[in-house]
Amino acid sequence: MLNDKFVSGYNESVIPQYVLDILALTERSGYEAYVVGGAVRDIALGLPAHDFDVASSAFPDEMISVLSSAGIRYVDMASRHGTVTAVMPEGNVEITTFRVDGTYSDLRRPDEVSFTRSIEDDVRRRDFTINAMYLSQDGKIVDITGGMADLERGIIRAVGDPEVRFTEDALRILRGLRFAAKYEFEIEEQTFAAMEKLAPNLKAVSGERIAEELKGLICAPGASDVIRKSYRILGVILPELIVCHGFEQHSGYHDRDVFEHTLAVLDGIPFRDDLPEGAIPARDAELAAAAILHDLGKPECFTMDEYGIGHMKGHPEISRRIAVRVLKELKCSREFTDNVTELVMLHDTFIQPDRYCVHKFLSEHPHPLLKKLVVLQRADILAHSKRGQDRLGRLEALVKIAGELVSEGAVFSVKDLAVSGADLIAAGVPEGPEVGHVLSEVFDAYLRGKAVNTRESLLSYVSEHILTNR
Repeated sequence: MLNDKFVSGYNESVIPQYVLDILALTERSGYEAYVVGGAVRDIALGLPAHDFDVASSAFPDEMISVLSSAGIRYVDMASRHGTVTAVMPEGNVEITTFRVDGTYSDLRRPDEVSFTRSIEDDVRRRDFTINAMYLSQDGKIVDITGGMADLERGIIRAVGDPEVRFTEDALRILRGLRFAAKYEFEIEEQTFAAMEKLAPNLKAVSGERIAEELKGLICAPGASDVIRKSYRILGVILPELIVCHGFEQHSGYHDRDVFEHTLAVLDGIPFRDDLPEGAIPARDAELAAAAILHDLGKPECFTMDEYGIGHMKGHPEISRRIAVRVLKELKCSREFTDNVTELVMLHDTFIQPDRYCVHKFLSEHPHPLLKKLVVLQRADILAHSKRGQDRLGRLEALVKIAGELVSEGAVFSVKDLAVSGADLIAAGVPEGPEVGHVLSEVFDAYLRGKAVNTRESLLSYVSEHILTNR
C-alpha cells in the first residue's frame, strides 16, 4: 500500500531540510531539480528513506556556479559521472545532471555520457519504473513510466525495452531480483523473460558487485519465492543450485528435494532484531548465505543402497568446498568467507549432549559463530520431515548445557585459566615447549571436571597428576 500522504500531496517530513534547501536553491537559479531513485520509491511505500540523491537540468559547471554563489562547498566529480556533491553540515548531497548514456561495452557502465536538459531523456536510462520517479521540493511528481502504478500493483518492470536495459548493464538482472525479494513484488513477464535470456551476461560482472546484490536478495523477506522462480538465472553464478533443483533425497528424514529443503532452511532463518523501526525485515547475511550453501554438496556424494534409501555421507565437507569456491569468486571478505564456510561445515555436527563434549566444542569455536550455528541447525532440523526433526530435542539439550556453562562463568580458552606459563615454571615445569603441553593438559583436566579454575586447584593437579608422571 502506498503512502497516502505521498499520493495525496507532498509530505515534507520525509525529506531532510538540507536536501530541500538544495532543491530550492537550484530551482531559484532557473533549473529543474528533483529527488530521484530509491528515496522516492521508499517514500512512496511509507518506508524510511536514505541516500537523497538529486537530478537536475543544470550542467555540472552551472551547478558549481549555483553552489559557489550560495557559499556551499562542493566536490566536483563531473568529469566521470556528471555529478557535483554539495557538502552540507548535515550531510552530502549528490547532484547529477540529466544525462543520456552511451554504449555499455563492459555490460556494467556506460562508455560515455552526454548531458541533457530533458528529464524525459534521463528517465529513459533508468533501470526499473519504480526507480524512475522524480520528486521536487514543492511536491511535484514526475512519473512518465508508470512507476507509481507498478508500486501499487507490486510489480518490478524495466523501463522501456527490458532486453536493452539488461544488455546495457547485466547487474540490473540481479537488482531486479533483489527488489522483488525485498518488497515481495512480482516481476513483470517480459522483464523476467529478458532476465532469463540475458543471465549469461552476469559472468562479465565483477564478483564484488554480484555479491552485494546476492546478499540483499537472500536476506530479504521474499527471498525463497524469488529464488524458486529464478533459479536458472542464479545458476549462472551458482550452478549447483540447478543440480539441486528436483534432486530427490530418497530418505525418510526428508520430504523435500534438496532445492526445496534449502529454501525451507532459508525461510527458517529469523530476521534481525537490530534494524531501525519501520525498516523492511532482513536476515543476517552470514546465516542466509550458509543456509543457501549448506547442502549444495549432496548431489555429488549421493549414493543409494540396495533398499532404495539415499545416503549423502560427507556432504558438509563437499558443501564447504563449494562455498569456499563461490565466496572467493564473489570476492567476499575473509571474515565473511571463513564464518560462512565454518557454518556450512558444522551444520550437521551434533556432539554428545554431555558437559565435557559441549564445553570442549565451545572452546574450539568462536562463541558468536556458535550462536549462529544453533540458529542454522534449528532451521535445518525443522526443514526435515517429522522423522528428521527428532534431533531438535538433542539440539535443545546442547543449548541448555552451553547456557549453564556460560551462566556459571566457565572459561573456554587456555589463556583464561587461573594459571599461566610462569606459574607452571615456578611449580617445576621445565621451560620451553613443555609449558604449552602442560597448559593443554591442565585445560583438558578442567574441562573434564578434574580441577576447578582456581590457581590452587590447577597447581595441585599439576603437582599430583602431571609432574609426578614426568
